[in-house]
Amino acid sequence: MKIFATAVGDTATAPQVTGFIESPFNPLAHQVAEQLLSGVDGARAALVLASELGDSVTTDLSSRLLTEGKPANALLFMQATANAILGRISIEHDITGPLLSLSPGEHPGSGPLDVAELLLEDGLDRVLVIGVELAGTPRTDAVHRLRGTEPRVTDLAAGLLVGPGDGLPKPYPPGVAGLHALAATTTAQGERR
Repeated sequence: MKIFATAVGDTATAPQVTGFIESPFNPLAHQVAEQLLSGVDGARAALVLASELGDSVTTDLSSRLLTEGKPANALLFMQATANAILGRISIEHDITGPLLSLSPGEHPGSGPLDVAELLLEDGLDRVLVIGVELAGTPRTDAVHRLRGTEPRVTDLAAGLLVGPGDGLPKPYPPGVAGLHALAATTTAQGERR
């Protein structure tokens, strides 16, 4: 597998996306996609979005509204699944291949780049792999304590546009932090397409 382009998202510069509110998750995913899909033929492309805990800001806000007896917001229900932003990106860039969202595990071969490699073996030309993790909330911090892992202290977003070829050694980074490190390193080396 070969990297054609990389991007790193930034909460401070990610523009709001119409139809998505409150959370930086979807604007970050959209910002990364916008940077990487310009000029890409979507007819033979796919999208993979990886996040260990997903859009925790939206999930937590929906839960608070429910427990406080406040009316639910239909936009929160729609954006709570990562597939919502993938659908938006696919429409904007004419992506006709699969759209997959996953929670990467620690098992070898379960990371987002491993999934991208499988999609490329099925005859696609490009796969945009996006990873987004949000800063911890009290609920996600509790999950990390139970798992014995460190919570995020800042939002993290990265993307790699990959295709068939050689150049990316295995094993691939298993999680979003690995994607971010790879995107930052590749960008620093000036390997953008």
